[in-house]
Amino acid sequence: MSAVWRASRAAVKRRRLQTFVIGLVVLCSTTTVLLALALLSAASGPFDKAYAEQRGAHTVAAFDTTKVSQERGIGDEGPPGTPGVRVRPRRTVRAGRIV
Repeated sequence: MSAVWRASRAAVKRRRLQTFVIGLVVLCSTTTVLLALALLSAASGPFDKAYAEQRGAHTVAAFDTTKVSQERGIGDEGPPGTPGVRVRPRRTVRAGRIV
């Protein structure tokens, strides 16, 4: 064992209270950092979920249901000649009410 290790072990044995306080401070700071990272991850979770749900179409068509029937305006198939395109009903939220 080198002289540096021997001297450091002797200092730890002599100053037990100071060693304990330093260890406690390091433990508390590590716990605080881990808690902050967990809160940051939990806070960004709803945004990640919302962005993942909006990966659908970039175009939204709104139909006046008094002028267009439900089957004609909002069906399961897209317009003729567009295979694989699905039209989904979409709810519009205005001033806290679902329209």
